[in-house]
Amino acid sequence: MLDGFRIQTVAIEGFKGFTARQVIDFKGRHVFLLGKNGNGKSSIVEAVRWGLFGSTGRRNEIVANRDYPGQCRVEISLMRGGKQWNLRRTVLRGITGGNDPVLTDDQGREHPIREVMPLLDSVDAGEGMHIIFAAQTGVLRRQPEDLSAFERTVFYHLGLTHPRLMLSQMDKFLDDQQLVEDSLGKDFSDIRDEVDRNVANLERQRGIILKAPPWEGDHAPSVAETEDKVRRLITEITGRDPDQSLDGVSLDALIDSAEEALEDRCSQDQGALENELTEIGERKDHLQSLCQAIEAATTQKSAIQDAQSRLDEVLEGSSLDELRQNTTAARETEDTATLRLRIAQDAISLIHRVQVEFISCPICDNEHDRNDLELTLKRIVDQLSDGRTASRSELEGRLKEAEGLAQELQGLKSELVNLAQSVSEARTLVDEDEENGLLDQVSEDDLQLILQLSIERQCGQETSIQEQIDDQKGWTATTQASLSKLREEERFHRTQKDLVGLGPSRNQLAQVEAAYQDLVSFGETVGKIRDAVKTCLNARLEEDIPAVSENLSQVFAALTRHSWYDKLMIVKDSLPKLELQVTSSSDPSGRGYSSEVLNGQAESALALVPYFAFSQADDAPTEVYLVLLDDPTRSYDEDHIDILVERLADLGQHVQLMVASQESDRFRAMLPKYFERADYLIVEPTRWSHDGGPELSIE
Repeated sequence: MLDGFRIQTVAIEGFKGFTARQVIDFKGRHVFLLGKNGNGKSSIVEAVRWGLFGSTGRRNEIVANRDYPGQCRVEISLMRGGKQWNLRRTVLRGITGGNDPVLTDDQGREHPIREVMPLLDSVDAGEGMHIIFAAQTGVLRRQPEDLSAFERTVFYHLGLTHPRLMLSQMDKFLDDQQLVEDSLGKDFSDIRDEVDRNVANLERQRGIILKAPPWEGDHAPSVAETEDKVRRLITEITGRDPDQSLDGVSLDALIDSAEEALEDRCSQDQGALENELTEIGERKDHLQSLCQAIEAATTQKSAIQDAQSRLDEVLEGSSLDELRQNTTAARETEDTATLRLRIAQDAISLIHRVQVEFISCPICDNEHDRNDLELTLKRIVDQLSDGRTASRSELEGRLKEAEGLAQELQGLKSELVNLAQSVSEARTLVDEDEENGLLDQVSEDDLQLILQLSIERQCGQETSIQEQIDDQKGWTATTQASLSKLREEERFHRTQKDLVGLGPSRNQLAQVEAAYQDLVSFGETVGKIRDAVKTCLNARLEEDIPAVSENLSQVFAALTRHSWYDKLMIVKDSLPKLELQVTSSSDPSGRGYSSEVLNGQAESALALVPYFAFSQADDAPTEVYLVLLDDPTRSYDEDHIDILVERLADLGQHVQLMVASQESDRFRAMLPKYFERADYLIVEPTRWSHDGGPELSIE
């Protein structure tokens, strides 16, 4: 047996179905976990795998027993070369999938795992299978990253790991090289396009300026000449020489200063004129409103006289109060007559109800001849009905008209009072303008004429100031046009400077392009070397593959004893990629098929073939330390179980086995036939409880 790591003991606590700490003493022997499903066989296999690698069957699987208050921990004691190592792995609480591995030697000193087991690796070998191995010889500092476990095993066996690693690294380098070339090429192209665009844009701008040059003459001015123009313009705007603070500033800043000076002067001069113009306009509007008030006062007086005349006509020489009293008396007289009329009419109605010759008067109660009394009452009714409303209606109409005229007259007088205040204000204002205190004797017509003359003077002043504003605007527009031309000159100088500055950039781009071409040439050289290595490697593989395929086929046929698919072959068309296919010695075409054509038991056996085949060789390329098989007989019949146990016995001469199966009777019958009794032990989880976990029976 190769001198690899061998498990001595496994202690499991708080892992999945385990609660209380349990220790299984392997003593370096093979372990067969037999019994019914659900009692903890798979948990033991998974605990060993997790203890060695910290990996589980599913990503981020929770392995800690939720009901166990203690730590979830697996401790594995390993022996190699007579020296014992202890590996303890503990779940870190609060971190999904996080764990803390600690490896100590027989002196209790801690060591990094990769320091003691630098090449220790593992591979899933189909459902329920796990193979733990490492390279035996020819240690590489870096393993090929693009190989499957099967390919790594074959390349180790053929001693071609170094050239395969070289090919893998050159492929990776060329991929990176292509990415770098693409990235640098794009960046270089973008920068070159940007420089070309900038040059074209600057030349276009310069061409536009030269088509309509802002300067006089055929030759463009120098920067100093343009600066001198700007300084002279600043003197014209401010009326003084430029401040010393402008000495040494850029042409752009100098033009900015000229624009600020122009803006300040316009704001001061034009602002003052506009304020004065506003004041004159407000005074003129006020004078016009006073003129209108004088004219309205005259009109108001005429309206008052007209209203008073109409009121006098309605009153007919009496006062408004007397008219109200007469109207009230007429209403009372008519109300009395109306009452008498109603009484007479009611009395006539009463007489008609009584059919006697003599009747009592309803008012005085004296007896009267019925006909005489009725005639008397009818005469009273006729008298009262004839002239009862004429006097009252006439008086009420006059009173209503008189009250309306009185109210109108009062409103006109109130308005006249307000207008009189405006007229008084106008007299005062004219007195101030004319410096004459006798204007209170001037008639309103003359006062209005004086105001009109004052308004005309204000209009003249308004026209004069507006002309000054227009002149100021014209001068400002001319000055701004000069500044715009100077700004164009500054843009011309800046464009010239930028064009000159792009010259070094173009030279640097030429150097960068030369370096980029060197990089591309280097990548092409590496590609040729890669192709040569690949050609040599494929030639060697084509030479050695038949023997490897024959070796693999012998093991596969022995494991499966398949009636048709009894050979394995490595496809040459995909070299140096090692693609394993199955075929039949009875098929004259020699056609290969993927492993999908196999049944479950044959496909499971296929994953074990390389390790059964190469671990028995004297120059084994890998050390297989441990083969974990969880229920490998799931798809096997009895004959294939016997074959598997027989092959496991061959493999067990070189590696340590840990096999879990529910085929207890079959294994118990076969193990003594192929294994020495001292080389293995049987662990049977008899039952499982929530509080105690699995109960283990160790034979």
